[in-house]
Amino acid sequence: MLKLIIADDERMIRESISSLIDWSSLGIELIGTCRDGIEAYNMILDESPDIVMTDIRMPGLSGLELIERISQTDMDTQFILLSGFGEFEYAKQAMKYRVHHYLLKPCNEAQIMESMRDVIQEYYHRQAFQDLKERQKALTANLHHSILANIINEQIFLPEPAESSWNAYSGFMDFYNTGYEMCFLHYLEEDYFISVLSCIYDYMAEHAPGIELYSIYVKNSLILFFEGYQVSYDKFDTFMHSLNPNAQSVELDYKRYTFSSLGKLLETMITKIKRYGIIYFMNGLQPVPTCNYKNLISEIEDLSTLLIEANGSELKSHLEELTAILNDISNPDFLKQAGSRILIKFATESNYLSSVDTTEYLMDLNQQTEIGAVRTLLCEKLIEILKEPSNHSQRYSPFIEKVMQYVEEHLDNPNLTLKSIAENYLFMNVDYVSKRFSKETKQKFSNYITILRIQKAKQLLAEGHTEQIQWIAQQVGCGNNPQYFSQIFKKNTGMTPSAYAKKLNGGE
Repeated sequence: MLKLIIADDERMIRESISSLIDWSSLGIELIGTCRDGIEAYNMILDESPDIVMTDIRMPGLSGLELIERISQTDMDTQFILLSGFGEFEYAKQAMKYRVHHYLLKPCNEAQIMESMRDVIQEYYHRQAFQDLKERQKALTANLHHSILANIINEQIFLPEPAESSWNAYSGFMDFYNTGYEMCFLHYLEEDYFISVLSCIYDYMAEHAPGIELYSIYVKNSLILFFEGYQVSYDKFDTFMHSLNPNAQSVELDYKRYTFSSLGKLLETMITKIKRYGIIYFMNGLQPVPTCNYKNLISEIEDLSTLLIEANGSELKSHLEELTAILNDISNPDFLKQAGSRILIKFATESNYLSSVDTTEYLMDLNQQTEIGAVRTLLCEKLIEILKEPSNHSQRYSPFIEKVMQYVEEHLDNPNLTLKSIAENYLFMNVDYVSKRFSKETKQKFSNYITILRIQKAKQLLAEGHTEQIQWIAQQVGCGNNPQYFSQIFKKNTGMTPSAYAKKLNGGE
């Protein structure tokens, strides 16, 4: 569902609009209401809403100022403006920031719903053909592929699919809230499946750019799955039905199924593929076999766990044992799988590896083709990772520490958001990072960054920069807006920056 925030300084209007519309019928979740522009700005930073309905005139930040600040970030929030003032100048200013939805108060239910439907339509159109393309960065796609390969490797040896297997990776992929499609092409002979898969990739590149296509080949069956990107798949189904190699004596059988989430899809798919001896999880057009080396996989898993918990002589002993097992593996593809499992286990269950480091290591590993190069790289990485003891007493998770460090180093950036840090620096899901940040720090991201900005401003004022309020505003990330800086400073300290500086110098 799309997330909505309503901002208006009149309580009656906020409450009326909140209760007037059946938001769930529109596919919208109302996640909060705000009484002024500053509160709205902080909630947008914390919650990354898809739509904001805001009044033009509010204390702290006006609706237009709020839109201007958000437009300077990488957020793709859509705005609907509410105002009792019908002057053309407001509409003209709003259009400057690509806001095309402008409602005059008082407005009725039909007007609000019509405007909301227009915004939803624009959102999904852009989401399908623009935003998805941007989100599918090379590093993230590589990490997702490795995670899914690990899940498949783990699950095929279990009596029943276990949801806990992908719970560990929920910070990197969405297993519960995004719909997926799964397709089967039965009776596809091994001699032709590469050529058929190539045609499917070409079709997706043209009609669904940015959508990552995952494929598995098991005995005479090609399985495809991808994130849902449109309402109707009639054209896609027609294309899939047309795939029938001339040289094949048997006609292909095509079926497609819709799943509410990736987790539900995995439960079904793993049940179907686990009975096969060799499973090819495709890396592009390159078949990567997964073999039922059950006992070996189990031993590697156990040793990885022992390494995470060990120290001193025990750590050295377990590392030597694990290295000996890796040296005995002669299949380069299976060795890559084993190495990938070890690295991701270290990233998800210990403080040895961050998500960024894991992604870089996996990219290096997957680029190797010779068994000797794979083995050397993997063993060197293990020694490098384990040469420094794990900091088990660390106060926060490694990626939360990275968020804090990044904020401190870029505090002067007025466009700093948790969304940009999560997606462009950590390569993680912003909702997961937001929840973990709030849980571990006991505060929301907007409050944390505001406190840091106030602390730095106090420090600069104490150092004697009392006549440079505009400069201080820039240094603490309030941009060229000393008025906004003064407002948040007073809201958090009870006094203006000038009054605070006077108090430091002994004044009243």
